[in-house]
Amino acid sequence: MLMLCTDMGTTMSKVQVFNENGEIVFYDSKPTPLCEIDGEYYADIARIRSTVFELIRSASKVGKISSVAFSSFGESFVLLDGNGELLTYPMLYTDTRGQACAEAVSESIGIDTVFRLTGTVPHPMYSLYKALWIKENQPGLFAKAEKLCLICDYMGYLLTGRCVIDYSLASRTGAFDIRRKEFSREILDRTGIPASLFSEPCPAGTVVGTVLPDVAASLGLPADCRLILGSHDQICATLGAGVLSDGEAADGMGTVECITAVFSNPESSAEFGKMGYCVVPFPGDLYCTYILNFTCGSLVNWYRNEIVHGFTGEENSVFTYLERQKEPTDVLVLPYFAGCSTPYQDGNAKGVIANLTTVTTDAQIYRAILEGTSFEMKMNLEVVSEYGIHVRSVTATGGGANSAAWLSLKSDIFGIPVRTLRSSEGGLCGLGILSATALGLAADTSAARNIFVQYDKTFSPSDRFEGEYGKNYLKYKKLYKLMKEVN
Repeated sequence: MLMLCTDMGTTMSKVQVFNENGEIVFYDSKPTPLCEIDGEYYADIARIRSTVFELIRSASKVGKISSVAFSSFGESFVLLDGNGELLTYPMLYTDTRGQACAEAVSESIGIDTVFRLTGTVPHPMYSLYKALWIKENQPGLFAKAEKLCLICDYMGYLLTGRCVIDYSLASRTGAFDIRRKEFSREILDRTGIPASLFSEPCPAGTVVGTVLPDVAASLGLPADCRLILGSHDQICATLGAGVLSDGEAADGMGTVECITAVFSNPESSAEFGKMGYCVVPFPGDLYCTYILNFTCGSLVNWYRNEIVHGFTGEENSVFTYLERQKEPTDVLVLPYFAGCSTPYQDGNAKGVIANLTTVTTDAQIYRAILEGTSFEMKMNLEVVSEYGIHVRSVTATGGGANSAAWLSLKSDIFGIPVRTLRSSEGGLCGLGILSATALGLAADTSAARNIFVQYDKTFSPSDRFEGEYGKNYLKYKKLYKLMKEVN
């Protein structure tokens, strides 16, 4: 059996075909740039649709495709009329036009109620508040809408004629009851949005149906090809990292760092949400939250390019040169060079490099950057542990996972094992896990993990630097409040 898995990003779409042994038999990617309409930027849904169909046609040539599955970014949606035609292009999650609507819901329904039901606090990033903005500012257009689909369920609709969304993507609307696993009547009735507007929620990995005959023929797919319900790209990346159980987490060390921590019991306190944490349904009747640091790879790249200017000394690469500092340093870095996300939620926060002297080296500052970003995530892990979320192991992905020095000190600072993967396309592996389970190639997701997930290295914590890290960490936790006085 061949399983075709497609990830749709805001600016890039990727397709990968796996066989039943988890081997990759086809891979391709193509750009899908944003588009500008009346001075606002949107995801170019027409470009995404045509590009994904082109990728599927190319992939279908490798053999008989048994299934198709999609993952996509969240929040952004299209409105469809009664004929399934596009009425809107997807607003980006950064679009703030729903700000006033979010504030109105906070006042009328209350942040506590909204978070208890949806695992989110009112915020313009979520689909509900963008839809309310359209309802208030473009009432004629909104009146024509029969369906609101996020990117993943829209593509599924094009293939099968059914609008079905998984629980995790549904939660990114800000209108989904994460415990009852249905769109919240309480939220929707009080905001005047009909529940019928949304796709049918189902667990990720559900067999949605067979691809429509004319669509299958146009894409080169067999008549019995099935659509497997995919999920939010962050969820798929976490599955693809082999994270399936309470206490496990995936650490995406890209431009931005995001730790996705998995747990059993959903938190209901709005204080958790006010710090920027959400509660998202995760496959297997579990939940997860996203822990964020806005500067991870971006801070490393800034230091490498703008401060060190790529200097390599007598080494072969700039990273070999910078990683010559092997021990903890007294230099402290507060990594808020693009503001602060969880838990302070302070967009005006600034970065700090402290304790410099005339003998401080560039390598010491670099190590302090690695330590500072790790201290930041350790602090977040301590905060979420107060709400019953205890991370006991981490799988690192993204560009930062290529640095053994970074992962070693991260394990020491976290005090838990950190491991890496052999494959860099975790999201597509996550779709493979869902597909193989749905097709009966694996008994469950744990068995499917053994097919698709291959681990590389494991970094175990040592107490060699426990004293130095412990002292510096206590100082680190004071830096933000000290800087607030001079910001």
